[in-house]
Amino acid sequence: MRILQINKLFNRLGKFQTTHRRGILLAIILFTLLAAAGILRFEFSFTNDGWFLEGDPAKVNAEKFREHFGNDASVVILVTTKGAGDAAGSVASVRDSAVLSMRDTLSRYMLANIPLAKEIHTIENSAGTEALIHMSLERYADPGEDASKIGRAVADLLKREEFQSEKWDLNAAGEPYLEVAKNDSTMPQAAKSVIIGVFIMVFCLAFFTRSKYGVLVPLFATGLAIASVFGICGWIGVKPDFTLFTLPLMLGMALSVGYSIHYINSFKQAYARLNDRKEALVEAVTETGWPIFFTVVTTVASMLSFLVVEMPVMKIVGTICAAMVFAVYLYVIILVPILFAVQSGSARISEGPMEKFLVKLGEHSLKLKLPIALAAIAVAVASGVACNKLKVNMDYVEMFGVRLPFVERLVKLMDSDLANVYSYNVMVDFGEADAFKNPEKFTQLDSATQDLAKLPLTKFSEGKARVMVGGMTEDFSMAYIHVELKEWNSRQVDIDIDSAQTLVRKYFPKADVGVEGYAVEQSSMNNKLVEGEIKSICISFGVILLLLIASFTSIRTGLIGMIPNVAPILVIGGVMGGFGFSMDMMTMMVMPMALGIAVDDTIHFVNHSKLCFERCGNYRESILATFREVGKSMVSTTIILCMMFIAYMVSPVTIFFRVGFMASVGLVTALVADFTITPVLIMLTKPFGRER
Repeated sequence: MRILQINKLFNRLGKFQTTHRRGILLAIILFTLLAAAGILRFEFSFTNDGWFLEGDPAKVNAEKFREHFGNDASVVILVTTKGAGDAAGSVASVRDSAVLSMRDTLSRYMLANIPLAKEIHTIENSAGTEALIHMSLERYADPGEDASKIGRAVADLLKREEFQSEKWDLNAAGEPYLEVAKNDSTMPQAAKSVIIGVFIMVFCLAFFTRSKYGVLVPLFATGLAIASVFGICGWIGVKPDFTLFTLPLMLGMALSVGYSIHYINSFKQAYARLNDRKEALVEAVTETGWPIFFTVVTTVASMLSFLVVEMPVMKIVGTICAAMVFAVYLYVIILVPILFAVQSGSARISEGPMEKFLVKLGEHSLKLKLPIALAAIAVAVASGVACNKLKVNMDYVEMFGVRLPFVERLVKLMDSDLANVYSYNVMVDFGEADAFKNPEKFTQLDSATQDLAKLPLTKFSEGKARVMVGGMTEDFSMAYIHVELKEWNSRQVDIDIDSAQTLVRKYFPKADVGVEGYAVEQSSMNNKLVEGEIKSICISFGVILLLLIASFTSIRTGLIGMIPNVAPILVIGGVMGGFGFSMDMMTMMVMPMALGIAVDDTIHFVNHSKLCFERCGNYRESILATFREVGKSMVSTTIILCMMFIAYMVSPVTIFFRVGFMASVGLVTALVADFTITPVLIMLTKPFGRER
């Protein structure tokens, strides 16, 4: 299909918008009010349950454990002494009278005030410098709600005045508390990044449009789009994971500015030429309608690729991101032309230094075909080699960074004699009563425990392995062995868990042996992230390639549109591997997201080149005209998108910093590829037909 024919459809749309702007504006406001009312029902998810589908082995085993043994979660508080002790120089002890009194008060307070408290056990190290208070929990009625209440109660406990002293230090762990502590630490940082993003958005709009309407209209449209999407989430009961919810916000704000800049720049060019506001608005919709719409379709397709990831949390976030992209597009493309129609004044635009520089850049790109090709191959090879070093690690310490107080405390816990953060349980189920009344079975349990103690990550305290028979059902049909880990190492954890199952099955070949626990959940999430990343990228590539081929009705043109967009994916992977950045639930979204956004500039470049070729019939003139007429918008939108994601980089939270850094690297790489590789490919392959 010819671009000129498609543009006629958008020309009619532009005329309809400017003619019926009041009715359209009223309809938009009414719809937004209805949708945004759902924000009152909007909630976040704060637990790990949303990471597993029904039937997932990690979830099935966890539910089985809770059914038979009550709860696999617990709360632990590590009491450590601090200070020099008495005048003789002895070290302060957890057995000192003041510390013992506090420990007794603390235990009673925990039993009385922490929901679902079951029973408490306390152990001490031989040096008397540590005491570990372990509280088991009753079975959850509502895992998400109960875990949140328990974690909040523990967090409040640590702040109470009677438990503060220069003589001791309290440090808490356990899955319910860790999730609350994580959210309490990241919530202010997430809010800070979003606020900075809003200021960047306003600054970029003011700088690039030099118009109050150029700031207020996109800002208004973005606010309505965000309110509508999150309001609809509230109405239908969708609960995004709190850690990931900033991605749709930042993505929506960034793309809103990008779409607005393309439209406003086109409007200014048309207005300077026609000196008629209404005609200029219609022409801006005519010229930008199709390329902007097509970039939206490819970005939405890229975000929806997360639907193939077997993790409900990623499905939800991917869907919300896709909905945000589409909503922002609708509000911007509808409201900007309508509200710009009431603006007064004139527009003057001329070829400035940026346009002249971009035309020169285009001329150099066309001259240096071979060096550009060789450089692209060299970068691809180097990035591919570095990609082999990529790894996945869902460890709190690496994900959030020791600059957060709660992570710093986690490190102290793992370095202590008694406490741990990660553990797992190996369940042995014979499915028949009295199976473990056989003395031989007890001997085998003891032997299995000794073998589990030899695994590399098993924690030892004062020479004794932290492995024990944790419990047995009342009918003696089922037992479990509890194993605590000294640290988190994603690859070794997988090996240890697999080895644990193999070792225990050796002693109980006729029993059903399964593993569950916090370490198992984290390990399963690691593996799903790897599989999900591969699926998401492959599907994104495939769908976007098909869309490009269908849009341009040409396999060659579709391939030309895709080849430059391999660059940001390779470079992002290479930089992550080279810098030793691990993939986690946020950074795994960067590659498909970068692909979906990066292809936008390629579409604008190829689409405008084809449009210019249909008008003049000369490839060189078409490419240079594209550099002159849309190159500035491409540079502007890339700068804006990078600045929006750089808002993440001011955060001490490691995963936020990495998302901002990697997204910026990918976007800059994509722009460079579009200004070098894309024009070379167009000149070499001549995909639009013969020159006239």
